[in-house]
Amino acid sequence: MVATVGELAALVRGRLFGDANVAIQSARPVGEAGPGDITFIESERFARQLRTSPASAAIVGPHFRRGGPSPEEGPSLALIEVEDPMAAFLAVRTHLIGAARPRWTGIHPQACVAASAWVGPDVAIHPFAYVGEDATIGEGCTLHPGAVIGDGCRLGRGCIVHPNAVLYPGVVLGDRVEIHAGTVLGGDGFGYRTTSGRHVKIPHSGRLEIGDDVEIGSNCTIDRATFEATRIGEGTKIDNLVMIGHNNQIGRHNLLCGQVGIAGSCRTGDYVIMAGQAGIKDNTIIGSGVIVGAQAGVHRSVPDGQNVLGSPAIPIREQRRLFQMIARLPEMHKQLRELSAQIAAIQGLVNAETSSDSVSDSDAEE
Repeated sequence: MVATVGELAALVRGRLFGDANVAIQSARPVGEAGPGDITFIESERFARQLRTSPASAAIVGPHFRRGGPSPEEGPSLALIEVEDPMAAFLAVRTHLIGAARPRWTGIHPQACVAASAWVGPDVAIHPFAYVGEDATIGEGCTLHPGAVIGDGCRLGRGCIVHPNAVLYPGVVLGDRVEIHAGTVLGGDGFGYRTTSGRHVKIPHSGRLEIGDDVEIGSNCTIDRATFEATRIGEGTKIDNLVMIGHNNQIGRHNLLCGQVGIAGSCRTGDYVIMAGQAGIKDNTIIGSGVIVGAQAGVHRSVPDGQNVLGSPAIPIREQRRLFQMIARLPEMHKQLRELSAQIAAIQGLVNAETSSDSVSDSDAEE
Protein backbone atom coordinates (compact mmCIF):
# COMPACT_ATOMS: atom_id res chain seq x y z
CA MET A 1 0.00 0.00 0.00
CA VAL A 2 1.01 3.65 -0.34
CA ALA A 3 1.01 6.19 2.50
CA THR A 4 2.28 9.73 2.95
CA VAL A 5 5.08 10.62 5.34
CA GLY A 6 2.56 12.62 7.36
CA GLU A 7 0.35 9.56 7.80
CA LEU A 8 3.32 7.44 8.85
CA ALA A 9 4.47 10.07 11.34
CA ALA A 10 1.00 10.00 12.91
CA LEU A 11 1.11 6.19 12.97
CA VAL A 12 4.31 6.09 15.05
CA ARG A 13 3.55 9.33 16.94
CA GLY A 14 6.73 10.91 15.66
CA ARG A 15 7.80 14.49 15.02
CA LEU A 16 7.83 15.33 11.31
CA PHE A 17 10.48 17.47 9.58
CA GLY A 18 10.00 18.14 5.89
CA ASP A 19 7.24 17.57 3.36
CA ALA A 20 4.31 15.64 4.84
CA ASN A 21 2.95 14.83 1.37
CA VAL A 22 5.84 12.67 0.19
CA ALA A 23 4.41 9.32 -0.96
CA ILE A 24 5.98 6.16 0.51
CA GLN A 25 5.50 2.72 -1.02
CA SER A 26 7.82 0.52 1.09
CA ALA A 27 10.19 0.48 4.08
CA ARG A 28 13.75 -0.77 3.53
CA PRO A 29 17.14 -0.63 5.31
CA VAL A 30 19.31 2.36 4.50
CA GLY A 31 21.67 0.39 2.26
CA GLU A 32 18.82 -0.85 0.06
CA ALA A 33 16.29 2.00 0.12
CA GLY A 34 15.53 3.94 -3.04
CA PRO A 35 13.08 6.57 -4.23
CA GLY A 36 9.63 6.04 -2.76
CA ASP A 37 11.08 4.18 0.25
CA ILE A 38 11.35 5.12 3.90
CA THR A 39 14.39 3.95 5.86
CA PHE A 40 15.79 4.43 9.38
CA ILE A 41 19.02 4.92 11.31
CA GLU A 42 19.62 4.29 14.99
CA SER A 43 22.91 6.14 15.48
CA GLU A 44 25.11 8.87 14.03
CA ARG A 45 27.47 6.18 12.69
CA PHE A 46 25.08 5.74 9.76
CA ALA A 47 24.39 9.43 9.18
CA ARG A 48 26.75 9.69 6.19
CA GLN A 49 25.08 6.67 4.59
CA LEU A 50 21.69 8.29 5.08
CA ARG A 51 22.77 11.62 3.60
CA THR A 52 23.79 9.90 0.37
CA SER A 53 20.78 7.59 0.26
CA PRO A 54 18.20 7.99 -2.55
CA ALA A 55 15.41 7.17 -0.05
CA SER A 56 12.48 9.59 0.14
CA ALA A 57 12.20 9.65 3.94
CA ALA A 58 13.83 8.36 7.09
CA ILE A 59 13.01 7.58 10.70
CA VAL A 60 15.66 8.90 13.11
CA GLY A 61 16.32 9.14 16.83
CA PRO A 62 16.03 12.29 18.97
CA HIS A 63 19.78 13.03 18.82
CA PHE A 64 20.10 12.94 15.04
CA ARG A 65 21.64 16.14 13.69
CA ARG A 66 19.33 17.59 11.07
CA GLY A 67 21.76 19.96 9.39
CA GLY A 68 21.04 20.52 5.71
CA PRO A 69 23.09 18.48 3.22
CA SER A 70 25.61 19.96 0.86
CA PRO A 71 24.59 20.22 -2.81
CA GLU A 72 26.60 17.15 -3.80
CA GLU A 73 24.70 15.09 -1.20
CA GLY A 74 21.41 15.54 -2.98
CA PRO A 75 18.04 16.84 -1.72
CA SER A 76 17.09 16.74 1.95
CA LEU A 77 14.90 13.92 3.23
CA ALA A 78 11.64 14.07 5.08
CA LEU A 79 12.45 12.94 8.61
CA ILE A 80 10.33 11.38 11.36
CA GLU A 81 11.90 11.74 14.79
CA VAL A 82 11.02 9.08 17.40
CA GLU A 83 12.53 7.66 20.58
CA ASP A 84 13.02 4.16 19.13
CA PRO A 85 13.73 4.23 15.38
CA MET A 86 13.87 0.44 15.00
CA ALA A 87 10.47 -0.12 16.64
CA ALA A 88 8.93 2.67 14.59
CA PHE A 89 10.44 1.30 11.37
CA LEU A 90 9.00 -2.15 12.08
CA ALA A 91 5.57 -0.63 12.71
CA VAL A 92 5.75 1.33 9.44
CA ARG A 93 6.95 -1.71 7.51
CA THR A 94 4.08 -3.83 8.84
CA HIS A 95 1.61 -1.07 7.95
CA LEU A 96 2.91 -0.75 4.39
CA ILE A 97 2.92 -4.51 3.78
CA GLY A 98 -0.73 -4.60 4.72
CA ALA A 99 -2.82 -6.97 6.76
CA ALA A 100 -1.50 -10.50 7.05
CA ARG A 101 -3.60 -13.48 6.07
CA PRO A 102 -5.94 -14.41 8.94
CA ARG A 103 -4.51 -17.16 11.14
CA TRP A 104 -6.14 -20.54 10.57
CA THR A 105 -7.22 -22.41 13.69
CA GLY A 106 -8.38 -25.93 14.28
CA ILE A 107 -7.08 -29.50 14.17
CA HIS A 108 -6.39 -30.67 10.64
CA PRO A 109 -7.83 -34.09 9.76
CA GLN A 110 -4.33 -35.30 8.86
CA ALA A 111 -2.91 -34.36 12.27
CA CYS A 112 -2.65 -37.08 14.92
CA VAL A 113 -3.84 -36.01 18.36
CA ALA A 114 -4.17 -38.57 21.16
CA ALA A 115 -7.61 -38.90 22.72
CA SER A 116 -6.17 -38.21 26.19
CA ALA A 117 -4.46 -34.96 25.11
CA TRP A 118 -5.96 -31.64 26.24
CA VAL A 119 -6.13 -28.99 23.53
CA GLY A 120 -7.02 -25.41 24.43
CA PRO A 121 -9.01 -22.88 22.42
CA ASP A 122 -7.71 -20.98 19.39
CA VAL A 123 -5.13 -23.68 18.62
CA ALA A 124 -3.78 -24.50 15.14
CA ILE A 125 -2.55 -28.07 14.64
CA HIS A 126 -1.44 -28.48 11.05
CA PRO A 127 -1.23 -31.64 8.90
CA PHE A 128 1.09 -34.41 10.07
CA ALA A 129 1.67 -32.85 13.48
CA TYR A 130 1.60 -35.36 16.33
CA VAL A 131 0.39 -34.84 19.90
CA GLY A 132 0.99 -37.70 22.33
CA GLU A 133 -0.95 -39.15 25.23
CA ASP A 134 -1.77 -36.83 28.15
CA ALA A 135 -0.11 -33.85 26.47
CA THR A 136 -1.42 -30.33 27.11
CA ILE A 137 -1.56 -27.76 24.30
CA GLY A 138 -2.27 -24.31 25.71
CA GLU A 139 -4.52 -21.62 24.32
CA GLY A 140 -3.40 -20.06 21.03
CA CYS A 141 -0.60 -22.54 20.30
CA THR A 142 0.46 -23.36 16.75
CA LEU A 143 1.93 -26.72 15.75
CA HIS A 144 3.29 -26.69 12.22
CA PRO A 145 3.46 -29.74 9.92
CA GLY A 146 5.66 -32.51 11.24
CA ALA A 147 5.92 -31.14 14.78
CA VAL A 148 6.08 -33.92 17.38
CA ILE A 149 4.78 -33.32 20.91
CA GLY A 150 5.61 -36.35 23.04
CA ASP A 151 3.53 -37.97 25.77
CA GLY A 152 2.95 -35.82 28.81
CA CYS A 153 4.37 -32.62 27.31
CA ARG A 154 2.87 -29.34 28.51
CA LEU A 155 2.77 -26.25 26.32
CA GLY A 156 1.72 -22.91 27.78
CA ARG A 157 -0.24 -20.22 25.96
CA GLY A 158 0.78 -18.90 22.56
CA CYS A 159 3.60 -21.35 21.86
CA ILE A 160 4.78 -21.95 18.29
CA VAL A 161 6.45 -25.21 17.26
CA HIS A 162 7.78 -25.06 13.72
CA PRO A 163 8.01 -27.93 11.22
CA ASN A 164 9.80 -31.11 12.26
CA ALA A 165 10.71 -29.89 15.73
CA VAL A 166 10.56 -32.70 18.29
CA LEU A 167 9.62 -32.52 21.97
CA TYR A 168 10.46 -35.76 23.76
CA PRO A 169 8.02 -36.94 26.47
CA GLY A 170 7.55 -34.72 29.49
CA VAL A 171 9.00 -31.47 28.09
CA VAL A 172 7.42 -28.35 29.61
CA LEU A 173 7.16 -25.04 27.73
CA GLY A 174 6.09 -21.79 29.37
CA ASP A 175 3.99 -19.13 27.66
CA ARG A 176 4.92 -17.66 24.26
CA VAL A 177 7.80 -20.06 23.59
CA GLU A 178 8.88 -20.43 19.97
CA ILE A 179 10.74 -23.52 18.75
CA HIS A 180 12.16 -23.39 15.24
CA ALA A 181 12.39 -26.17 12.68
CA GLY A 182 14.49 -29.24 13.31
CA THR A 183 15.17 -28.61 16.99
CA VAL A 184 15.07 -31.54 19.41
CA LEU A 185 14.15 -30.90 23.04
CA GLY A 186 14.40 -33.37 25.89
CA GLY A 187 16.54 -36.11 24.37
CA ASP A 188 18.81 -38.20 26.60
CA GLY A 189 22.01 -36.62 27.82
CA PHE A 190 25.42 -38.00 26.89
CA GLY A 191 25.97 -40.03 30.06
CA TYR A 192 27.72 -43.39 30.30
CA ARG A 193 29.54 -45.48 32.89
CA THR A 194 32.41 -47.79 32.00
CA THR A 195 31.60 -51.24 33.37
CA SER A 196 33.65 -54.35 32.58
CA GLY A 197 35.29 -52.55 29.68
CA ARG A 198 32.03 -51.39 28.12
CA HIS A 199 30.26 -48.01 28.04
CA VAL A 200 26.93 -48.57 29.76
CA LYS A 201 24.20 -45.93 29.26
CA ILE A 202 22.95 -44.03 32.31
CA PRO A 203 19.13 -43.76 32.05
CA HIS A 204 17.91 -40.16 31.96
CA SER A 205 14.63 -40.00 33.85
CA GLY A 206 14.64 -36.22 34.41
CA ARG A 207 12.84 -33.57 32.40
CA LEU A 208 13.34 -30.32 30.48
CA GLU A 209 11.64 -27.06 31.48
CA ILE A 210 11.60 -24.00 29.22
CA GLY A 211 10.57 -20.63 30.73
CA ASP A 212 8.25 -17.96 29.33
CA ASP A 213 9.21 -15.96 26.22
CA VAL A 214 12.10 -18.23 25.24
CA GLU A 215 12.98 -18.57 21.55
CA ILE A 216 15.08 -21.48 20.32
CA GLY A 217 16.52 -21.47 16.80
CA SER A 218 16.69 -24.21 14.20
CA ASN A 219 18.55 -27.49 14.68
CA CYS A 220 19.33 -27.04 18.36
CA THR A 221 19.46 -29.80 20.94
CA ILE A 222 18.71 -29.46 24.65
CA ASP A 223 18.96 -32.60 26.76
CA ARG A 224 16.74 -33.67 29.62
CA ALA A 225 18.27 -34.04 33.09
CA THR A 226 19.59 -37.27 34.49
CA PHE A 227 17.27 -37.17 37.50
CA GLU A 228 15.66 -33.73 38.06
CA ALA A 229 15.39 -30.98 35.41
CA THR A 230 17.38 -29.12 32.79
CA ARG A 231 16.04 -25.54 32.85
CA ILE A 232 16.13 -22.62 30.42
CA GLY A 233 15.25 -19.31 32.10
CA GLU A 234 12.56 -16.93 30.89
CA GLY A 235 13.40 -14.53 28.09
CA THR A 236 16.48 -16.43 26.95
CA LYS A 237 17.13 -16.43 23.19
CA ILE A 238 19.04 -19.28 21.57
CA ASP A 239 20.48 -19.11 18.06
CA ASN A 240 20.66 -21.96 15.53
CA LEU A 241 22.87 -25.03 16.06
CA VAL A 242 23.30 -24.63 19.81
CA MET A 243 23.83 -27.70 22.01
CA ILE A 244 22.94 -27.62 25.73
CA GLY A 245 23.77 -30.73 27.73
CA HIS A 246 21.93 -32.47 30.53
CA ASN A 247 21.34 -30.89 33.97
CA ASN A 248 22.15 -27.36 32.81
CA GLN A 249 20.53 -24.43 34.57
CA ILE A 250 20.45 -21.51 32.12
CA GLY A 251 19.49 -18.17 33.66
CA ARG A 252 17.04 -15.51 32.51
CA HIS A 253 17.51 -13.40 29.38
CA ASN A 254 20.67 -15.13 28.19
CA LEU A 255 21.77 -14.76 24.55
CA LEU A 256 23.40 -17.92 23.16
CA CYS A 257 24.75 -17.43 19.64
CA GLY A 258 25.23 -19.98 16.88
CA GLN A 259 27.19 -23.19 17.55
CA VAL A 260 27.60 -22.57 21.26
CA GLY A 261 28.14 -25.82 23.13
CA ILE A 262 27.50 -26.19 26.87
CA ALA A 263 28.53 -29.44 28.53
CA GLY A 264 26.53 -31.04 31.32
CA SER A 265 25.71 -29.64 34.76
CA CYS A 266 26.66 -26.01 34.07
CA ARG A 267 24.89 -22.99 35.51
CA THR A 268 24.59 -19.46 34.12
CA GLY A 269 23.33 -16.28 35.76
CA ASP A 270 21.06 -13.71 34.15
CA TYR A 271 21.87 -11.64 31.04
CA VAL A 272 24.80 -13.82 29.98
CA ILE A 273 26.00 -13.51 26.36
CA MET A 274 27.88 -16.32 24.64
CA ALA A 275 29.19 -15.47 21.18
CA GLY A 276 29.46 -17.93 18.31
CA GLN A 277 31.22 -21.27 18.82
CA ALA A 278 31.96 -20.68 22.49
CA GLY A 279 32.39 -23.91 24.42
CA ILE A 280 31.75 -24.39 28.14
CA LYS A 281 33.31 -27.22 30.17
CA ASP A 282 31.03 -29.35 32.34
CA ASN A 283 30.25 -28.28 35.94
CA THR A 284 31.14 -24.66 35.18
CA ILE A 285 29.39 -21.63 36.70
CA ILE A 286 29.02 -18.53 34.51
CA GLY A 287 28.05 -15.45 36.54
CA SER A 288 25.40 -12.87 35.68
CA GLY A 289 26.31 -10.31 33.04
CA VAL A 290 29.24 -12.33 31.71
CA ILE A 291 30.20 -12.02 28.04
CA VAL A 292 31.97 -15.03 26.54
CA GLY A 293 33.74 -14.11 23.29
CA ALA A 294 33.55 -15.99 20.01
CA GLN A 295 35.32 -19.40 19.96
CA ALA A 296 36.25 -19.07 23.62
CA GLY A 297 36.91 -22.26 25.56
CA VAL A 298 35.74 -21.77 29.14
CA HIS A 299 37.47 -24.28 31.40
CA ARG A 300 36.69 -22.79 34.80
CA SER A 301 33.97 -20.68 36.44
CA VAL A 302 33.66 -16.99 35.53
CA PRO A 303 32.58 -14.38 38.14
CA ASP A 304 29.75 -11.88 37.57
CA GLY A 305 30.29 -9.15 35.01
CA GLN A 306 33.54 -10.43 33.49
CA ASN A 307 34.31 -10.54 29.75
CA VAL A 308 36.41 -13.51 28.67
CA LEU A 309 38.01 -14.51 25.40
CA GLY A 310 40.33 -17.16 24.00
CA SER A 311 41.00 -20.82 24.68
CA PRO A 312 41.52 -21.29 27.51
CA ALA A 313 39.31 -18.29 28.20
CA ILE A 314 40.85 -15.47 30.25
CA PRO A 315 39.76 -11.85 30.89
CA ILE A 316 39.54 -9.99 27.60
CA ARG A 317 42.17 -7.36 28.46
CA GLU A 318 44.77 -10.03 29.16
CA GLN A 319 43.81 -11.89 26.00
CA ARG A 320 44.17 -8.75 23.89
CA ARG A 321 47.69 -8.25 25.22
CA LEU A 322 48.49 -11.85 24.28
CA PHE A 323 47.06 -11.30 20.79
CA GLN A 324 49.31 -8.23 20.40
CA MET A 325 52.33 -10.27 21.48
CA ILE A 326 51.42 -13.07 19.07
CA ALA A 327 51.30 -10.56 16.22
CA ARG A 328 54.86 -9.53 17.11
CA LEU A 329 56.24 -13.08 17.22
CA PRO A 330 57.76 -13.03 13.69
CA GLU A 331 59.60 -9.79 14.51
CA MET A 332 60.66 -11.13 17.91
CA HIS A 333 61.89 -14.38 16.27
CA LYS A 334 64.00 -12.38 13.82
CA GLN A 335 65.46 -10.30 16.65
CA LEU A 336 66.21 -13.45 18.64
CA ARG A 337 68.11 -14.97 15.72
CA GLU A 338 70.11 -11.77 15.28
CA LEU A 339 70.92 -11.65 19.00
CA SER A 340 71.90 -15.33 18.95
CA ALA A 341 74.25 -14.65 16.05
CA GLN A 342 75.78 -11.68 17.87
CA ILE A 343 76.24 -13.74 21.04
CA ALA A 344 77.87 -16.52 19.04
CA ALA A 345 80.25 -14.01 17.42
CA ILE A 346 81.17 -12.51 20.79
CA GLN A 347 81.66 -15.97 22.27
CA GLY A 348 83.96 -16.80 19.35
CA LEU A 349 86.09 -13.71 20.03
CA VAL A 350 86.25 -14.53 23.72
CA ASN A 351 87.31 -18.09 22.97
CA ALA A 352 89.98 -16.86 20.52
CA GLU A 353 91.38 -14.42 23.07
CA THR A 354 91.40 -17.12 25.74
CA SER A 355 93.29 -19.48 23.44
CA SER A 356 95.83 -16.75 22.57
CA ASP A 357 96.43 -15.98 26.25
CA SER A 358 96.96 -19.68 26.95
CA VAL A 359 99.60 -19.95 24.20
CA SER A 360 101.39 -16.85 25.46
CA ASP A 361 101.57 -18.25 28.99
CA SER A 362 102.99 -21.52 27.68
CA ASP A 363 105.74 -19.70 25.71
CA ALA A 364 106.65 -17.67 28.80
CA GLU A 365 107.07 -20.77 30.94
CA GLU A 366 109.42 -22.32 28.35
